[in-house]
Amino acid sequence: MRSVGGGTVPPEGVQINDDTGPVKNELTSAYAEGASITLICLANGGKPLPRVTWKRDGKSITNETQYFPERRKSQSVLRIEKLMRSHLLAMHNCEVSNSVQSPPLIVRVAIEMYLRPLEVKLLGQNEPLSAGRRIDIVCRCRGSRPPATITWWKVSALEYLQ
Repeated sequence: MRSVGGGTVPPEGVQINDDTGPVKNELTSAYAEGASITLICLANGGKPLPRVTWKRDGKSITNETQYFPERRKSQSVLRIEKLMRSHLLAMHNCEVSNSVQSPPLIVRVAIEMYLRPLEVKLLGQNEPLSAGRRIDIVCRCRGSRPPATITWWKVSALEYLQ
């Protein structure tokens, strides 16, 4: 531990956890569109215990810090109630600082997501079908992540009408 002046000691490290545990390689676990997520930024050590702030696009989105002096830790919790497409790979910064004399420690995390298709279309000639005649129909899907798996099912007219 090095002192910054006036007995200030910088934090030793920062860790981000999501709902499944520690975040690795600056990327959360994958979450479905519409799901909620909790990100916890945990700072270890420092004297005084550091302030922990979440930012997105340079703007503070939460600066409520919880302090745990007995464990020499402080943290900030970021809860997003409903993930939207705009959260996909959105970079969130956790900034940890206990002194104006030294720059904050910054840890970045992006949110990985599964996205359902935005559109599914059948492409082909729009003509009546008849037995014994071949027709090509293409199913095109867009907007899903990962790419959608398209499956064709053959059903009888009676099953379809029920």
